[in-house]
Amino acid sequence: MKKYFIQNLLVLLLASVYANAASLEFIKEHNYETNYSKALKKAKQNNKPIMLILSTKTCPWCRKLERQTLKKDFVHAIVKENFIPLTLDRDHDIYPQKFTAKVVPTVYFIDPKDENSIFVSYGYKNKRDFKEILLKVNKQYK
Repeated sequence: MKKYFIQNLLVLLLASVYANAASLEFIKEHNYETNYSKALKKAKQNNKPIMLILSTKTCPWCRKLERQTLKKDFVHAIVKENFIPLTLDRDHDIYPQKFTAKVVPTVYFIDPKDENSIFVSYGYKNKRDFKEILLKVNKQYK
């Protein structure tokens, strides 16, 4: 019984490490911000809204959003052209308390002028649905 428990604990630990590594690789590869204050400053300088993704290290839907939606070239191009992308860990990173997430991933689109939410997307979205959200938010912001 003890051996079974230790094996399961090891599997969970390895899965957590892998998920965290995958997320860090995505952040680095796509040049997402990881600090709210820095992203806000950049957003004000570039007159672009912030796209804040709140996730957790062990969230499979968050990794799926990264792999199957945000990594797609046409989605990535829209994000880089029109938004300051920021990804934070809901449970460990510092960000304004008004941007809370009961479910992850949650994506807030934030106006840098007043730091109010323009739009909120809850849960995983496929590439087509997320593209539509990006275009809608961009049109609304302009």
